[in-house]
Amino acid sequence: MAAAESTIAVRVRFMGDLPAVTGQRNLLVSLPAGGTVGALIESLSQHYGDGFRSRVFSGPTKLQHTMVVFVDGENIKQHGGLAVTLGDSEVEVIMLPMFAGG
Repeated sequence: MAAAESTIAVRVRFMGDLPAVTGQRNLLVSLPAGGTVGALIESLSQHYGDGFRSRVFSGPTKLQHTMVVFVDGENIKQHGGLAVTLGDSEVEVIMLPMFAGG
C-alpha cells in the first residue's frame, strides 16, 4: 500500500480588486507538500478562469508587474519568484495587485 502524499494547508488572501474576480477574500487550499507558488497560482487560475489568469499573469510563467505575492510575509520577488516553495506545513499567501497612477 502506497503512503499517502503529504499535503500542506495554504491560506490565500486576495487583496485589492482580486476579491471582485474570485468572489471571495480568503481561501483555504490543500496542496502537495513542497509545491511552489507558481503551482498554486496555476491551480487558482484553472479554478477562477481567464479573468483571474489575465489579472495575475502577463505571460505563461510571468506575473503581471503590478502583482505582488507574499509567502508568510516575504515578497517572493526577493526569494526566487514563482519557484518559491511553500514548505511543508501551514502557510499564508497574500496576493496584492498594486495600482499604477499619479
